[in-house]
Amino acid sequence: MQAEKLKEGVIYMKSLEYLKEITKFKHRGSATQNEREAAEFISQKLEEMGYKVEKHIFKTTRDNLYLLPLRVGLLLLVAGICSLLYQGFGQQIAALLLSIFALSLLLLEVSGKPVETGLLPRYLSQNIFTKLNESYDKKIIISAHYDTQRGSIMFHPRIRDKVGIIYDISYAGFGLIPVGILLNIFNLNTVASIMLYIALVIVCANVVFMAICEMAGRYTPGANDNGTGVALAMMLAEYYMNNKDKFSADVDVVFLFTGSEEAGERGMKNFIREYRKKLSENTEFIILDNLGTGKITYLEGEGMIFYKRAGKMLLDIAEEIANDYNGKVQRAKNLLLPTDALPVMAAGFDAIAFLGKDEKGRLGNYHWYTDTIENVDIELLACEEEFFKEYLIQVAQRLG
Repeated sequence: MQAEKLKEGVIYMKSLEYLKEITKFKHRGSATQNEREAAEFISQKLEEMGYKVEKHIFKTTRDNLYLLPLRVGLLLLVAGICSLLYQGFGQQIAALLLSIFALSLLLLEVSGKPVETGLLPRYLSQNIFTKLNESYDKKIIISAHYDTQRGSIMFHPRIRDKVGIIYDISYAGFGLIPVGILLNIFNLNTVASIMLYIALVIVCANVVFMAICEMAGRYTPGANDNGTGVALAMMLAEYYMNNKDKFSADVDVVFLFTGSEEAGERGMKNFIREYRKKLSENTEFIILDNLGTGKITYLEGEGMIFYKRAGKMLLDIAEEIANDYNGKVQRAKNLLLPTDALPVMAAGFDAIAFLGKDEKGRLGNYHWYTDTIENVDIELLACEEEFFKEYLIQVAQRLG
């Protein structure tokens, strides 16, 4: 029905209007001038709707997707080589501590905790959000990140389906380094040497691969990731402002646009660090991300290593509404790389993330240079407008 109306020109899509505006930027790279200009655009539009808008400025590194595993890999290489070359007990202990430090950086990053693991120069970024009303105990925060990632060979269409395997092998190699060093400490030298040589080959390959990605990567246009999430959140902000009578009167609805999500959810982590004391346990987060292709997909939880389950009420409502959309809505267990929902869940709040994924679980044009507005499914966007309006109303009613 939505598709037929769209072809007839009946539906006027606010989200498409906002998507066209946000994709006028060549890119919106994390903590860049383009990101700041996009933030000003979002702030201006929210003020025009009648909102009081706040800006939360923070400092962040511009990249953790490639540089974090590169740094971890280099530290592990040093630890593993030292363990092979120097057999003294004190030297082995030093190598073990270095390997544990390297792995702790990785574990802290993927935990979603608001701990800065970046050791590189930091730049200004910002979150834009409608003013929190502290007199309300119950809150719904609809959030979308507006920055874009740098594409690289890792996300080439011929390689992207193997990214999970690349990560699994890399992490296995990372984990073998401290195990091999421990075996050396207990004088199991032959087994330790075999394990360390295998691990060093894997880690070295990972370091070279990530270095190539880092040096050759360039920013994508970001129409799907995450122009669509921004456009839908802006549409919902306008809808809410004009239809408050449809929502529970004792629930505060906030719209949050995070910067530097592509740098390791830095925007959301900084928002949680700064404002969590102003949020009660009756705060629900709805994350909109990559919603331009495939089917509307809601995640049961997130976390590559430390898995966090989505809020039960949020999952239940998504499942209930999905029954009315004739197979256009599906659920998935997890993502390889996290969304802004992970820092929220790690802080103890309920959250759910919505994305657009195909039947094989792929995100369209993910971190690739074809992520343009021409490749966004407009019929899907029209369907999502109705879905998220209904979803937001039901969450507000249930919470209220």
